[in-house]
Amino acid sequence: MTEPAAHQDLGPTAEEVVPGVRWRPVAPADVPRLQRICLLTGDAGRDATDRTAHPDLLADVYATPYALHEARFGTVVEDADGVAGYLLGCRDTAAFERWREAEWWPPLRRRYPRPEDAERAFDVGPLRIVRTGVPPEPRWATHPSHLHVDLLPRVRGRGIGRLLLERVRAQLAADGSPGLHLEVSAANPGAVAFYRRSGLVELARSERSYVFGCSFPSAGPSAGPAAEGSPPA
Repeated sequence: MTEPAAHQDLGPTAEEVVPGVRWRPVAPADVPRLQRICLLTGDAGRDATDRTAHPDLLADVYATPYALHEARFGTVVEDADGVAGYLLGCRDTAAFERWREAEWWPPLRRRYPRPEDAERAFDVGPLRIVRTGVPPEPRWATHPSHLHVDLLPRVRGRGIGRLLLERVRAQLAADGSPGLHLEVSAANPGAVAFYRRSGLVELARSERSYVFGCSFPSAGPSAGPAAEGSPPA
């Protein structure tokens, strides 16, 4: 587990742009809040509470391991009502997936049912990831970093997501990453439009999702081939 690290000074703070909103590095104590936000945004940006039989499952796949293992790339968004969103990610997806296969998935495989035994159809996809892990995906070797961004409705549409992306892009480039990718559900047109507006380019598309990304031309060589680990947002 990595320790939370202070972020570099990469531009204006949230409060300088959006009064009443601040961000800070993610910490292990944030995990319950991240789990809640992941659930409340887990159905293509909508509340997934009534669709899953396992309230922590989405976060166990898409949020908690990032907050615990790569906290230096994690940011929590807060307002007067508490934590309202986050950006989480990893520098090298292939290395991250090796860690998950060695340390993260084994206890979860004992905790969760097999996908064929899922009580809810919504849980089949995440349960399959828990069971099989995420295999290497060489086509993302030039974009090895990946992200997850989830904001509650009360802080959307205020420029916060764009600022978070700008900061982490600068941070990843400074760390030597040649590029990043992320996957977005095709059922979430608002998120698709947001990433297009934010300067990310479409790298791939399927019936269910889009993969967006960007390159950092001044970065050093990639740390290795990436694995496709970004879930639909």
